[in-house]
Amino acid sequence: MPTNSRPWEGLARGERWQGHVNTGVADLPPVPVLAARGRLDGPRITVFGAVHGDEYEGTAAIHALFDALEPADLDELGGLLIGVPVANGAAWQARSRTTPHDGQDLNRAFSGSSDAIGSADPADRHATPTSQLAHFLFQTFIAPTDVIIDLHSGGLRLVHLPLIGWGTDPQGTAPDGRAEALARIFGLDFYPWQVGTTAGVLTHEATRAGKIAIGAEWGGGASLDVAGMGAYAHGLRRIWQVLGPNGPWEYESDPRPPLIGGYATAPVSGIFHPTVTLGQTVTAGATLGVVVDDLGAEQATLTSARAGLVAGLAHVGYIAAGDPYVYVGAQEIVE
Repeated sequence: MPTNSRPWEGLARGERWQGHVNTGVADLPPVPVLAARGRLDGPRITVFGAVHGDEYEGTAAIHALFDALEPADLDELGGLLIGVPVANGAAWQARSRTTPHDGQDLNRAFSGSSDAIGSADPADRHATPTSQLAHFLFQTFIAPTDVIIDLHSGGLRLVHLPLIGWGTDPQGTAPDGRAEALARIFGLDFYPWQVGTTAGVLTHEATRAGKIAIGAEWGGGASLDVAGMGAYAHGLRRIWQVLGPNGPWEYESDPRPPLIGGYATAPVSGIFHPTVTLGQTVTAGATLGVVVDDLGAEQATLTSARAGLVAGLAHVGYIAAGDPYVYVGAQEIVE
């Protein structure tokens, strides 16, 4: 049965636990948790999947990692690994990017707000379910954790190149080189990526809280890419190994410059006809596609704001005004 306690806190070395924990938020389902403590010393690592409910590779990778663990593995691993395979259960059940109760994006709501009766802050008494969930996740899993890993995909609307990124501060610089170092050994299938500074994003807010935070993208289209699941699971195992006392930094570090960019949003609604493909290099001002209405009349020509790599692209044929439709990442030179 779901519980409000935190059984993983009391795990002895070499022990495992799995179960559910209540969020304390009305009408939101409990959060599934898997945990394992290695026999060696090491940090606490927390991995999130399904912060968006239409993304599946992260969830499946967490399951795969824990399913593959043998007792002998825990003899060689250190610290505590916590997996939260479905962070937003309501969105997961609805197969939706956002929480159906309020239509809000959990990955724009961290570190959240409580709904405490008697709070001195009136806004705090009326926190939305998404904000309350973000607060619960932050206080329960992120605040006591050393290393945060947040696994995403493009969901229903987008597809992504494999990206592995690190958190940055408000000036866009990485305040802790350890996050970048971890990201660069996660796996050579992934492009190094400098995550932006959008308020409410899990990796950004965890970085601001002093955590080592990395985030990833793989695939999308609301399907489960088994290759992505495997790449994520392997990357997680690498991180756990190198952070232990017997974990030398033996994996090859990706030397490529990071992708730095942002999502462009559609200025109008209509059918999106892309003229580029995922992984294509484009110049600033290059045409990315056109949007036409239901009579076939062109409504907008979409162009790139920067030169770089098309690292994310709309998967659905119809886009609404304000929807993200492309991510172009400039490949900056590393000094």
